[in-house]
Amino acid sequence: MEQEYDNERLKEIVSRRMALFKRKPEAARYRPGVSSRHVYGLYTETRVRKHVVAADYPEPAGGTDRAPNPIELLLCALAACIEGALYEFAVHEGITIESLSVDIEGSLDLRGLFMVDDTVPPGFSEIRYNLKIESPDDEERVKALSEKVIQHCPVLDSLIRSVNVSGEITTVRKDKEDSQRCP
Repeated sequence: MEQEYDNERLKEIVSRRMALFKRKPEAARYRPGVSSRHVYGLYTETRVRKHVVAADYPEPAGGTDRAPNPIELLLCALAACIEGALYEFAVHEGITIESLSVDIEGSLDLRGLFMVDDTVPPGFSEIRYNLKIESPDDEERVKALSEKVIQHCPVLDSLIRSVNVSGEITTVRKDKEDSQRCP
């Protein structure tokens, strides 16, 4: 479903934010967060602001195939980040985007996930993208902006740069007769 979008408003927002972040770098600090819960089987729901993002696995993997699996959602996040940021900065730079799409495919060896071989990483060994842009503007200008946007994509950066990940694990013991089984 396509709808009218206010590019002038977007251009103003981008310009205003860039100016603010140059003046006050501390204003650029952003701390997104999500809260997820197990619903049943391999199906989970994660709250993001006012949205719910579902995750599940395909039936051959033991799921009910009601949603993408988490690793597919990672690819979705990368695609959406590239498309959104490219559109945002194209508007800011006065470049017309008539059509924008990205296909992304990852390769991973499931022996890592299933703890079959500890020498095999559980995550992607490679991710490939194919970005297609239709624009009436100068191809080199569009390509140069696209390359710059991809270099500054926070999802891509988080995938390729070593990022400190830490956390806590809390366990609560419940007696079997007091406990309800997970559906």
